[in-house]
Amino acid sequence: IVVKDLHKNFGDLEVLKGIDQTIHQGEVVSIIGPSGSGKSTLMKIISGAYTADEGEIIYDGQTMKFKDPMSAAAQGIATVYQELSLVPTMSVTENILMGRMPKKGKLIDWKSAKKQVKELLKELEIDIDPDKNVEELSMWQRQMVEIAKAMSFNPKVLQFDEPTSSLASHEVEMLFQMIRRLKEKGVIITYVSHKLQELW
Repeated sequence: IVVKDLHKNFGDLEVLKGIDQTIHQGEVVSIIGPSGSGKSTLMKIISGAYTADEGEIIYDGQTMKFKDPMSAAAQGIATVYQELSLVPTMSVTENILMGRMPKKGKLIDWKSAKKQVKELLKELEIDIDPDKNVEELSMWQRQMVEIAKAMSFNPKVLQFDEPTSSLASHEVEMLFQMIRRLKEKGVIITYVSHKLQELW
């Protein structure tokens, strides 16, 4: 994925000025900086949440313009935000396949949905009951469900926006193990943080 001469203003505030970036398959790239430096803005432009004022994003050799995060995810770019997007009163299965539940006729095919999520969690080595409601899970488990949700789109690019803000130190290491496994699968990973100690 290639970012070329990206610009973004919010009113009179210039947040991004001529950003260039190239990331290859199987690479992990860290984006660091203090609050307000434009890290999340860059990520949101790549994910389709924001539109750049100038510049372009080239993905698999083609210039891309995503109208929203779902269209970006459909093209293989998924994002795990600091603010989790899960619905606490819904099950792990419902959260992961939200808006994409398999159906038999007009009815949800629960058997197929649970099987699909079980297989995904097993592949990612995540030990969580797909029938549990998210509100019953620890913060670490919720983070893993958020990652599984992103991975359900089978992305080639996975972005993490400050993913460790609510995690304990041992949970941070478990997250890094997950990132290493995704790297081995050839996924491009961008990791936004302001914690320098996490990036060594």
